[in-house]
Amino acid sequence: MSQAFSYKSYHTPVYRKALEIFKLSRAMAVHFTQDKHVLEMGFSACPKDRYAGDLVNESLLLAPGVASVATAKNYGSRLERIRKIRKASKSLKTLCRNLEFSGVRESEFLGLLKKEIHLFDTMIADWIQQLRKA
Repeated sequence: MSQAFSYKSYHTPVYRKALEIFKLSRAMAVHFTQDKHVLEMGFSACPKDRYAGDLVNESLLLAPGVASVATAKNYGSRLERIRKIRKASKSLKTLCRNLEFSGVRESEFLGLLKKEIHLFDTMIADWIQQLRKA
């Protein structure tokens, strides 16, 4: 039963939005850092590179987090996993702000990512309401 439920979680709009955020974050980080690898970003002397690397790492937590909420055995476990997703989302917003202050010229990309994160937060809230009813 949990495998079937797990399979369904990969087709939810929330999961797909989490993947979109990761792909967008990764593309932006590559662009901002002149095609550095994520590991190189973390060790860079440039704050912009480190923020970009952190952006990729934080966005990578969203999709597995959504899948783990969908497959959680009890309500307490779900709440803890949802808390971690929300924490990652908040961190992404902070990293976007840090990138803006670090001198990223392509602010329209950051605006797009912030909009997607906001939409994700709304989708998570709606999804949580559906899970409570189920």
